[in-house]
Order: sequence, then structure tokens, then C-alpha cells
Amino acid sequence: MKKKPLVSIVIPTLNEGRFLGRCLAGIKKQTYSRIEVIVVDNGSKDKTREIARKNGARVFRHGPERAGQVNFGVKKAKGKMRIKV
Repeated sequence: MKKKPLVSIVIPTLNEGRFLGRCLAGIKKQTYSRIEVIVVDNGSKDKTREIARKNGARVFRHGPERAGQVNFGVKKAKGKMRIKV
């Protein structure tokens, strides 16, 4: 049986600790199982990176602009399908 393709979700962040947990919890609830989550953080001062790692995301630091963060995350993605949040 052929494996389903891996889907990559790229999330650019800056001090999103307050909301990131809920976002990642929603992703985990999806019925599609082959998902990788990539969080590209721009130097958060809160617990954004810690929350992301705790929820199984791959975490990178890159900035300063969101477009640059997203492009960086897409380059790190392994999935055939890439979703930018």
C-alpha cells in the first residue's frame, strides 16, 4: 500500500505563546496523520519556542520579516504539500 504524502505546515511566529498552543492542538486533532509542523520564530521573548517544541514542532529562528520566515520554513519542509499559516 502506498504511503500518504507528508503535509508540511509552516507557522511564522513572534511572541505567539498565548495562541500557539491552541493552534498546534487544532493541528493535532486532524484526521490526516502525516503532518509535520515547522515553527519559524523571529526572536520571541515569551515561551513560543518552548510551546512549539513541547507540541512536537520543528523550531527554527529566522527573521526579520514574515515572508522571509515563511520562505525559510518552506525550504526546511520535507512534505510534498506545504501549508503556510
